[in-house]
Amino acid sequence: MAEFVLDAYAARSCPVKTHNAFNPRLDKPAAPLDESLRESFDGGRDFRDLTLNAIVHRNPDTVDLREQWLGGAGWTELETACVAAMEDGAPIIIGGVLPLDLEAHRSGRPDLLVRGANAPDGRPGYLPVRIKPYLVLEKQTGGADLEYSTLHNLHKRDALSGLRYRTRREGALLELSHHWRLLEASGHASSERLAGVIGTDRLPREGNGTVVTWVNLDHRFIRTFSRTASSGHRLRSALERYDHEHGFRVHVAEQAEALGQNPDLAPVVRPIRIRECEWCAWWDTCRKQMDDDDLSLRISKAPLDVRELQALVSLGIRTVHELAGADVEEILPAYLPLTSHRDRSASRLRQAARRARMLADGVTLERLSEEPIGVPRAEVEIDFDIETAEGDITYLWGALVTNRSTGEQYFHHESSFDALSPATEVELAASFARWLLEMVEKHPGLRVYHYSDYETVHMRRLAERSQDPDLLAACDLFRAHFVDLFGYVRDSMVAVDGLGLKVVATEGAGFAWRDEEPNGLASQTWYQNALDSRDHTQRSAARTRVLQYNEDDVRATYAVREWLESLDA
Repeated sequence: MAEFVLDAYAARSCPVKTHNAFNPRLDKPAAPLDESLRESFDGGRDFRDLTLNAIVHRNPDTVDLREQWLGGAGWTELETACVAAMEDGAPIIIGGVLPLDLEAHRSGRPDLLVRGANAPDGRPGYLPVRIKPYLVLEKQTGGADLEYSTLHNLHKRDALSGLRYRTRREGALLELSHHWRLLEASGHASSERLAGVIGTDRLPREGNGTVVTWVNLDHRFIRTFSRTASSGHRLRSALERYDHEHGFRVHVAEQAEALGQNPDLAPVVRPIRIRECEWCAWWDTCRKQMDDDDLSLRISKAPLDVRELQALVSLGIRTVHELAGADVEEILPAYLPLTSHRDRSASRLRQAARRARMLADGVTLERLSEEPIGVPRAEVEIDFDIETAEGDITYLWGALVTNRSTGEQYFHHESSFDALSPATEVELAASFARWLLEMVEKHPGLRVYHYSDYETVHMRRLAERSQDPDLLAACDLFRAHFVDLFGYVRDSMVAVDGLGLKVVATEGAGFAWRDEEPNGLASQTWYQNALDSRDHTQRSAARTRVLQYNEDDVRATYAVREWLESLDA
């Protein structure tokens, strides 16, 4: 067996990717396989560079090896420089390459290393740190398991009370555990088993500054599946999770390499469609191995996770038609012990089975029961929808006004196609709020319908930020006058492709948008064209397209209400 190493991303990535990379019978894709590229595309590289530059600026004694990397230094040169810096006890090392651990199949390059307590044999010890472009903290009453440091003093750690690490950001901890094991193998792991994550969190007590969150790698707080635990799950530490995941991928790589000598060997893993497939260079390779009726391919809304799907495979169920024909209540006794890592796993399976039956029967939207849906109505009604630009700036407030007594119906909007500042954004919202308050004054029984809380969240956010009296007064109308139509749809319908307004209005109410590509993301592009296009005709056309799209959204909401009432009738 040839020597090989896995990087820090392998333990957190799909194991099928590892299998494909080491299977000599598969052609390698032309696209890069480095998982870190995705984070770079999401702003991770810029955030990391800015953070590292700030650390260098505030800590003049930092050993920064990035210049050597940019200057063309190879892996071996950077490893030699990193080891020399650790032997010298440098306070902070940026861009260093840790020595390969061929025995355990590891290679790694942490974002930075911070000097910690000495290693057990007295050599300088270090703590690995990763920089990630997302939040890593969340509130927890009584939380006291974390520590933090500021960027100007990475060696001073203080208690981080009332907060906990977001377990869904477990991937960063797996990367750090990988680097920790490399530090151990090199003899430079601190006797304190800590690792740091610099996320986008801002700590008010530090002037909303960026901080390093220190996590104890031995602290057991990550809930994982367990066959032996009576509950079906156990709490494990980041190191325990990493050792399991890395060890499994080493096994996958070894078995994949063995296929070169024995093609009759069965693969350890098989492809399952997961979110990571969206950006994986191996997707085309995996897709060819999957049945067109595969559950993970066809059920995309509220999908079962990998372990749930694996549990079904172990029970002989891999496709939509197999699940559609299965007796869910009969398989639950065998299924539940394998999926106790998930809350409500029984109801999740029942929901997936219902979607599978709908897919098998060619049904896209289905009513849950014959109970009255009961959407409240009024003499005068408003269907309400907003449009937002990049940066979550609200530039259009649209409303369809319907007078059920007279049959009158018209579209009203407050919009701006000039670049909005925070102040002018509030002015636009306040103008719509004043119109709405006037409508309620004229029609005290008026109801305002919206689909989900997107509109009300934005209005309240602007009101709280600005303390504008008209916006605050409009927010006071929410309880008595506003109706979230999505709640009624969610409680009465199930759909194969989810219960978004486009799905329900099209498949249920039979509504059709005028635009061929009606979606919020596209409308942001149209809005940008309305602002930036040098051609007056193109600007005008883009504005018309945005307004028509918004008008169709509110008319679609009206159509859904009418359809739901017809079902009750």
